[in-house]
Amino acid sequence: MQIIKKSEQFNDVIFGGRFHANKPVYVGNADTKPYSSLYYWSNGYINEACEFGLHPHEGFEILTFIFEGKNEHYDTATQVWTPLHAGDFQIIQSNSGIQHQERIEANSRAFQIWFDPNFYEAIKLNPSYVDYSGKDFLPVEENGIATITYIGNGSKAKVLTPNLTIKKLFFENEIKTKILLDAEMSYTFYVLNGSGYANDTAIAQDDAIRVSNSRELELNFKGELFYIETPTTIDYKPIWTI
Repeated sequence: MQIIKKSEQFNDVIFGGRFHANKPVYVGNADTKPYSSLYYWSNGYINEACEFGLHPHEGFEILTFIFEGKNEHYDTATQVWTPLHAGDFQIIQSNSGIQHQERIEANSRAFQIWFDPNFYEAIKLNPSYVDYSGKDFLPVEENGIATITYIGNGSKAKVLTPNLTIKKLFFENEIKTKILLDAEMSYTFYVLNGSGYANDTAIAQDDAIRVSNSRELELNFKGELFYIETPTTIDYKPIWTI
Protein backbone atom coordinates (compact mmCIF):
# COMPACT_ATOMS: atom_id res chain seq x y z
CA MET A 1 0.00 0.00 0.00
CA GLN A 2 1.22 3.51 -0.86
CA ILE A 3 -0.28 6.68 0.63
CA ILE A 4 0.23 9.71 -1.62
CA LYS A 5 -0.48 12.83 0.41
CA LYS A 6 -1.81 15.89 -1.39
CA SER A 7 1.55 17.62 -0.92
CA GLU A 8 3.30 14.69 -2.64
CA GLN A 9 1.03 14.77 -5.68
CA PHE A 10 1.64 16.99 -8.69
CA ASN A 11 0.08 20.32 -7.73
CA ASP A 12 -0.78 22.94 -10.32
CA VAL A 13 -2.26 26.45 -10.29
CA ILE A 14 -3.55 28.09 -13.48
CA PHE A 15 -5.72 31.02 -14.61
CA GLY A 16 -3.96 33.35 -12.17
CA GLY A 17 -4.92 31.27 -9.14
CA ARG A 18 -8.56 30.72 -10.11
CA PHE A 19 -8.00 26.99 -10.71
CA HIS A 20 -6.08 24.72 -8.32
CA ALA A 21 -5.47 21.06 -9.13
CA ASN A 22 -3.76 18.22 -7.31
CA LYS A 23 -3.02 15.16 -9.42
CA PRO A 24 -2.65 11.72 -7.82
CA VAL A 25 -1.81 10.20 -11.22
CA TYR A 26 0.51 12.22 -13.41
CA VAL A 27 3.25 11.23 -15.85
CA GLY A 28 6.73 12.52 -15.04
CA ASN A 29 6.37 12.33 -11.27
CA ALA A 30 7.79 9.19 -9.61
CA ASP A 31 5.18 9.15 -6.82
CA THR A 32 2.22 9.55 -9.18
CA LYS A 33 3.28 7.73 -12.34
CA PRO A 34 0.59 6.06 -14.52
CA TYR A 35 -0.09 2.36 -14.22
CA SER A 36 -2.31 -0.25 -15.91
CA SER A 37 -4.76 1.66 -18.16
CA LEU A 38 -4.89 4.70 -15.83
CA TYR A 39 -2.90 7.59 -17.33
CA TYR A 40 -3.96 10.82 -15.60
CA TRP A 41 -6.13 11.99 -12.69
CA SER A 42 -6.76 15.60 -11.70
CA ASN A 43 -8.79 16.91 -8.77
CA GLY A 44 -9.68 20.50 -9.65
CA TYR A 45 -10.91 23.23 -7.30
CA ILE A 46 -12.30 26.26 -9.16
CA ASN A 47 -12.31 29.45 -7.07
CA GLU A 48 -13.57 31.79 -9.81
CA ALA A 49 -15.26 31.10 -13.14
CA CYS A 50 -12.88 30.07 -15.90
CA GLU A 51 -12.94 28.58 -19.39
CA PHE A 52 -10.80 26.06 -21.22
CA GLY A 53 -10.89 27.02 -24.91
CA LEU A 54 -11.53 24.61 -27.75
CA HIS A 55 -8.79 21.95 -27.77
CA PRO A 56 -8.32 18.47 -29.27
CA HIS A 57 -8.07 14.95 -27.85
CA GLU A 58 -7.55 11.59 -29.50
CA GLY A 59 -7.18 7.98 -28.43
CA PHE A 60 -7.81 8.48 -24.71
CA GLU A 61 -11.04 7.80 -22.85
CA ILE A 62 -11.66 10.80 -20.58
CA LEU A 63 -14.11 10.78 -17.67
CA THR A 64 -15.14 13.93 -15.80
CA PHE A 65 -17.04 13.80 -12.50
CA ILE A 66 -18.69 16.95 -11.11
CA PHE A 67 -18.86 17.01 -7.30
CA GLU A 68 -19.65 20.67 -6.67
CA GLY A 69 -20.84 23.54 -8.87
CA LYS A 70 -21.44 23.38 -12.60
CA ASN A 71 -19.59 22.71 -15.84
CA GLU A 72 -20.80 23.49 -19.35
CA HIS A 73 -19.13 21.80 -22.30
CA TYR A 74 -19.15 22.09 -26.07
CA ASP A 75 -17.75 19.46 -28.40
CA THR A 76 -17.43 18.86 -32.11
CA ALA A 77 -19.45 15.62 -31.89
CA THR A 78 -22.68 17.16 -30.51
CA GLN A 79 -21.99 20.81 -31.49
CA VAL A 80 -24.08 22.13 -28.57
CA TRP A 81 -23.34 23.52 -25.10
CA THR A 82 -24.45 21.04 -22.43
CA PRO A 83 -24.54 21.68 -18.65
CA LEU A 84 -23.29 19.23 -16.03
CA HIS A 85 -24.27 19.71 -12.39
CA ALA A 86 -23.02 18.26 -9.12
CA GLY A 87 -23.43 14.49 -9.25
CA ASP A 88 -23.28 14.28 -13.06
CA PHE A 89 -20.44 12.83 -15.10
CA GLN A 90 -19.39 12.54 -18.73
CA ILE A 91 -17.43 10.08 -20.84
CA ILE A 92 -15.42 11.26 -23.83
CA GLN A 93 -14.23 8.50 -26.13
CA SER A 94 -11.92 10.72 -28.12
CA ASN A 95 -10.90 7.87 -30.47
CA SER A 96 -10.03 9.22 -33.96
CA GLY A 97 -10.21 12.81 -32.69
CA ILE A 98 -12.56 15.28 -31.04
CA GLN A 99 -12.38 18.89 -29.89
CA HIS A 100 -14.16 20.36 -26.89
CA GLN A 101 -14.19 23.32 -24.55
CA GLU A 102 -15.43 23.84 -21.01
CA ARG A 103 -16.85 26.68 -18.93
CA ILE A 104 -16.64 26.07 -15.18
CA GLU A 105 -18.47 28.20 -12.65
CA ALA A 106 -17.00 29.49 -9.40
CA ASN A 107 -16.85 27.20 -6.36
CA SER A 108 -16.81 24.00 -8.41
CA ARG A 109 -14.91 20.79 -7.85
CA ALA A 110 -14.36 18.03 -10.39
CA PHE A 111 -12.24 15.03 -11.28
CA GLN A 112 -10.90 14.55 -14.78
CA ILE A 113 -9.46 11.08 -15.35
CA TRP A 114 -7.81 9.72 -18.50
CA PHE A 115 -7.56 6.06 -19.49
CA ASP A 116 -5.76 4.33 -22.33
CA PRO A 117 -8.34 1.83 -23.69
CA ASN A 118 -5.72 0.56 -26.20
CA PHE A 119 -4.74 3.77 -27.93
CA TYR A 120 -3.84 2.41 -31.35
CA GLU A 121 -7.12 0.51 -31.62
CA ALA A 122 -9.18 3.42 -30.26
CA ILE A 123 -7.94 5.86 -32.91
CA LYS A 124 -9.60 3.66 -35.55
CA LEU A 125 -13.04 4.37 -34.04
CA ASN A 126 -15.39 7.34 -34.32
CA PRO A 127 -15.42 9.65 -31.27
CA SER A 128 -18.36 9.98 -28.89
CA TYR A 129 -19.37 12.26 -26.01
CA VAL A 130 -21.94 10.94 -23.50
CA ASP A 131 -23.30 12.71 -20.41
CA TYR A 132 -24.85 10.92 -17.45
CA SER A 133 -27.16 12.39 -14.81
CA GLY A 134 -26.42 11.83 -11.16
CA LYS A 135 -30.14 11.11 -10.69
CA ASP A 136 -29.53 7.77 -12.42
CA PHE A 137 -26.62 6.83 -10.13
CA LEU A 138 -27.93 6.69 -6.59
CA PRO A 139 -26.19 4.92 -3.71
CA VAL A 140 -27.19 1.37 -2.84
CA GLU A 141 -25.95 -0.80 0.00
CA GLU A 142 -23.06 -3.02 -1.00
CA ASN A 143 -21.38 -5.10 1.68
CA GLY A 144 -22.93 -2.83 4.29
CA ILE A 145 -21.59 0.39 2.71
CA ALA A 146 -23.63 2.92 0.68
CA THR A 147 -22.07 2.71 -2.78
CA ILE A 148 -22.48 4.39 -6.17
CA THR A 149 -21.25 2.30 -9.10
CA TYR A 150 -20.33 4.68 -11.91
CA ILE A 151 -18.55 2.09 -14.06
CA GLY A 152 -18.80 -1.67 -13.65
CA ASN A 153 -21.38 -4.36 -13.05
CA GLY A 154 -24.89 -2.92 -12.90
CA SER A 155 -23.99 0.48 -14.36
CA LYS A 156 -25.70 1.84 -17.47
CA ALA A 157 -22.52 3.73 -18.39
CA LYS A 158 -20.36 1.96 -20.97
CA VAL A 159 -16.63 2.40 -21.50
CA LEU A 160 -13.99 1.18 -23.94
CA THR A 161 -11.35 0.66 -21.26
CA PRO A 162 -11.43 -3.07 -20.41
CA ASN A 163 -12.16 -4.43 -16.92
CA LEU A 164 -12.65 -0.98 -15.39
CA THR A 165 -14.61 -0.35 -12.18
CA ILE A 166 -15.24 3.07 -10.61
CA LYS A 167 -17.20 3.53 -7.39
CA LYS A 168 -17.86 6.00 -4.60
CA LEU A 169 -18.28 4.80 -1.01
CA PHE A 170 -20.13 6.72 1.72
CA PHE A 171 -19.24 6.30 5.40
CA GLU A 172 -21.83 8.42 7.21
CA ASN A 173 -20.49 7.41 10.62
CA GLU A 174 -17.02 6.34 11.65
CA ILE A 175 -16.77 2.63 10.96
CA LYS A 176 -14.08 -0.01 11.07
CA THR A 177 -14.37 -2.40 8.15
CA LYS A 178 -12.48 -4.34 5.52
CA ILE A 179 -12.88 -3.70 1.80
CA LEU A 180 -12.40 -6.95 -0.09
CA LEU A 181 -10.06 -6.63 -3.07
CA ASP A 182 -9.02 -8.75 -6.04
CA ALA A 183 -5.32 -9.60 -5.79
CA GLU A 184 -5.01 -9.45 -9.60
CA MET A 185 -6.32 -5.89 -9.74
CA SER A 186 -4.79 -2.54 -8.82
CA TYR A 187 -6.66 0.20 -6.96
CA THR A 188 -6.43 3.88 -6.23
CA PHE A 189 -8.69 5.13 -3.44
CA TYR A 190 -9.13 8.90 -3.18
CA VAL A 191 -10.37 10.66 -0.03
CA LEU A 192 -13.05 13.04 -1.31
CA ASN A 193 -13.73 14.21 2.22
CA GLY A 194 -13.37 12.94 5.76
CA SER A 195 -10.52 11.30 7.61
CA GLY A 196 -9.48 8.10 9.31
CA TYR A 197 -7.03 5.26 8.84
CA ALA A 198 -6.17 2.83 6.04
CA ASN A 199 -4.27 -0.21 7.29
CA ASP A 200 -3.53 1.83 10.46
CA THR A 201 -2.03 4.73 8.46
CA ALA A 202 -3.73 8.14 8.82
CA ILE A 203 -5.58 9.46 5.75
CA ALA A 204 -7.24 12.84 5.16
CA GLN A 205 -9.01 14.77 2.41
CA ASP A 206 -7.25 14.68 -0.99
CA ASP A 207 -4.95 11.82 -0.03
CA ALA A 208 -4.66 8.94 -2.51
CA ILE A 209 -4.14 5.30 -1.56
CA ARG A 210 -2.64 2.88 -4.08
CA VAL A 211 -3.10 -0.82 -3.42
CA SER A 212 -2.11 -3.86 -5.46
CA ASN A 213 -1.38 -7.56 -4.83
CA SER A 214 -3.74 -7.48 -1.87
CA ARG A 215 -7.02 -9.13 -0.92
CA GLU A 216 -8.29 -6.47 1.48
CA LEU A 217 -7.96 -2.89 2.70
CA GLU A 218 -8.71 -2.27 6.36
CA LEU A 219 -10.41 1.06 7.05
CA ASN A 220 -11.39 3.03 10.13
CA PHE A 221 -13.01 5.97 8.43
CA LYS A 222 -15.77 8.57 8.20
CA GLY A 223 -16.36 10.43 4.93
CA GLU A 224 -16.41 9.60 1.22
CA LEU A 225 -13.98 7.48 -0.78
CA PHE A 226 -13.82 7.34 -4.58
CA TYR A 227 -11.94 4.47 -6.13
CA ILE A 228 -10.76 3.06 -9.45
CA GLU A 229 -10.05 -0.63 -10.06
CA THR A 230 -8.06 -1.77 -13.10
CA PRO A 231 -6.18 -4.98 -13.97
CA THR A 232 -2.61 -5.01 -12.69
CA THR A 233 -1.56 -6.54 -16.02
CA ILE A 234 -3.17 -5.52 -19.32
CA ASP A 235 -2.78 -7.30 -22.65
CA TYR A 236 -1.66 -4.23 -24.61
CA LYS A 237 1.16 -1.74 -24.18
CA PRO A 238 0.02 1.62 -22.70
CA ILE A 239 0.76 4.63 -24.90
CA TRP A 240 3.00 6.30 -22.25
CA THR A 241 5.40 3.31 -22.31
CA ILE A 242 5.93 3.43 -26.08
